Amino acid sequence: MIFLYCYKAIAARFEVKNPSCFDIIYLMDVFIAREAEAGLRAASLVNPAESRRGLLLGHRRGPRYFVARIFPLGGRSFPAAARLRKLDGLFDGRIIGFYAARNPKPGPGGILQPFAFGKLFLRVSGPAVRPGRLAVRAGVMEYDGRFFLSPIPLARRKP
Repeated sequence: MIFLYCYKAIAARFEVKNPSCFDIIYLMDVFIAREAEAGLRAASLVNPAESRRGLLLGHRRGPRYFVARIFPLGGRSFPAAARLRKLDGLFDGRIIGFYAARNPKPGPGGILQPFAFGKLFLRVSGPAVRPGRLAVRAGVMEYDGRFFLSPIPLARRKP
């Protein structure tokens, strides 16, 4: 009941007409802390695009994802769901998503799986040498008969 009240308040604040479960995705955004942003830039300098992937650590408050830091993963694919659950336990449930240089893919080695449902995905590309040139696209992993990525905006940092 509390969730429904809070949801209706958020929907009213953003003037969403006829709020439903699927409309809440349009209220979400992502805030990337400076430490996490520096980690993403460093990962793009050190790792080639094929192996640039990792975990996003932080928390979620209401419709906003807060990315506090990253944990780089090696290899050419994401770990299996059982290993991801163990990692989530090691990080006290603070895995809120994943990042990679390429779009996520379903199947073995891909991240589009039940563990990732509702989690954040950042596609990080571009050179990291020059400030402002790192391209980041955010999305939330959803399921509707198949897994897909729903794009969400990045929150603007105040100067």
